[in-house]
Amino acid sequence: MINEEIYDKLKNNEIIELNLNLKKIKNINKLSKYLYFNTSLKIIILKYNRIENIDKLAESLKYNSSLERLILRRNEIKNIDKLSESLKFNSSLIEINLEYNEIEDIDKLTESLKYNSTLKKLDLRGNKIKNINKLSESLKFNSSLKELNLSKNKIENIDELNLKYNSSLTYLNLEFNKIKNINKLGESLKYNSSLRELHLFYNEIKNIDKLSESLKYNSSLRELHLCGNIIENIDKLSENLKFNSSLEILILRGNKIKNIDIDKLTESLKYNSSLKRLNLSWNNIKNIDKLSESLKFNSSLKELNLENNRL
Repeated sequence: MINEEIYDKLKNNEIIELNLNLKKIKNINKLSKYLYFNTSLKIIILKYNRIENIDKLAESLKYNSSLERLILRRNEIKNIDKLSESLKFNSSLIEINLEYNEIEDIDKLTESLKYNSTLKKLDLRGNKIKNINKLSESLKFNSSLKELNLSKNKIENIDELNLKYNSSLTYLNLEFNKIKNINKLGESLKYNSSLRELHLFYNEIKNIDKLSESLKYNSSLRELHLCGNIIENIDKLSENLKFNSSLEILILRGNKIKNIDIDKLTESLKYNSSLKRLNLSWNNIKNIDKLSESLKFNSSLKELNLENNRL
């Protein structure tokens, strides 16, 4: 239940932040009604409730011009079509958090990104999303979104994911999915100049050649997280790190990298001057004799993790 006093305050524009966490709320239709004409509220937090239907709330966002952050984490939301439609018209929201709901279809949401010019952060972690094929097309036209989290979904195919024409996204998280092929995404990073963090932890990625080749040309990426995949060959990665001057964090923990690969990687450290943190723990590395020699010439690396190898 929502206290009547809250509605009065909304009516009189007396609230800036409304926190309704853990209230066992199911119905927010009345609350939504008060948002149409409210001009003070900037943040709504509705985490850990039982909300299923957000259609009325979504409709109010077409007219509301003050709300900046909408947090709906841990509810029971399945359908976000109305919310997606409203985003085409809304000009105030900068963050939407829909973590851990039951959302499967985001086609209309990604379509709305073509028209929305204010949203900066979109969190869809922990849903049931499989298909993101329309995302690339929308990101060509969007110039506001900076952070996109799609981790812990059921995404397998990102063959169409291309960041070549996007110039706003700085953070992309695709951890804990079932992704195997990242060739198109990797190739597009040759041309991308905005992405700073790429998180691909715990997928089923084996081949990173295209992604590695892009590092020769990319000058924006600062963090590359590839932990918990099935990567064996990092020859291309090693070769292109010689030319890269932006990457600072490289996480390769829990793959299948062997000695022949680590030798080439350590050779590249003689020439690389940007990498600060390198994690190679939980691989199949047995010998690091060449590493000591390479580190004599490297002046940037501050942290090297080789735990749980066969040294």
